Amino acid sequence: MKYRERYDTKTFFKKRFLKVFIPLCFWSIIMLFWKIQIKQINYQDICSVNKFINVILNNKEESTYYFMFDILGIYFTMPLLSLLAKEEYKKTLWFTVLIYFIFNATLSNILPIMGITFNNSLTVQVGGYIVYVILGYLLSNQDLTRKQKILLYVGTIVGLIYRYVTTFVLSKESGQVVKITWGYCSWHCILLACSVFVCVKGLRINEKIKNNPKIVKKLSEISSCSFGIYLIHMIVKYYELRILNLNLYSWQFRTFGIISTYLISLVIIYVLKKIPIVKKIVP
Repeated sequence: MKYRERYDTKTFFKKRFLKVFIPLCFWSIIMLFWKIQIKQINYQDICSVNKFINVILNNKEESTYYFMFDILGIYFTMPLLSLLAKEEYKKTLWFTVLIYFIFNATLSNILPIMGITFNNSLTVQVGGYIVYVILGYLLSNQDLTRKQKILLYVGTIVGLIYRYVTTFVLSKESGQVVKITWGYCSWHCILLACSVFVCVKGLRINEKIKNNPKIVKKLSEISSCSFGIYLIHMIVKYYELRILNLNLYSWQFRTFGIISTYLISLVIIYVLKKIPIVKKIVP
């Protein structure tokens, strides 16, 4: 939210365009033709310009890419949000978060399991994931008191219990997995994200490693691979499952597959970023 302290809005969009939009378009096309090759998508689904655009625009080539369109939507909103990144607007932002948490994240999540239809018109009209941008700004620039941290951690534990208990009970009653209390913008997910953020921030890792330039450099290089890992990890996962002959939902893959998928994807992206021409389309 404080990009204006470093460069103007034109530069901000130029950087985001080169860093996110171009690689997303490139890898979306790669993913599309790869899915055709492994017969997960029929060539007839893209045999016209309209169909091709429809597939890319609606993440039909890879469902996990939906998140990037949310990110792009947030980027479009940043010129407005950045104007609020001032001390004088902190209370206003906290108020927005509070109202969002009550109506968008809590009531809309809890009322349906009570048989009450929630009126979505009551929600704060700021978009789903924008609340995380605001919270990230607020929590990074303000230290919570010990009491506030305890309340946050307790709320997180209650939220985790709520999610898994409601999922178990409702799923058992219906005979299938019920995801009504799931969602990245649900109250328990927001509390969990905030708890992780506050906990990591409290470790003061930056202060502990800033005097070791080698570690700082290496961590920066690994961090720079994150977007690329996100873009290719589904391909890596597909071949892992085939080679190891594992089920996606097996405990082995759920336990160790997360680590192996990340490490393999990291190595691939790290190598690609070292190739002069290729690195232009590897974020």
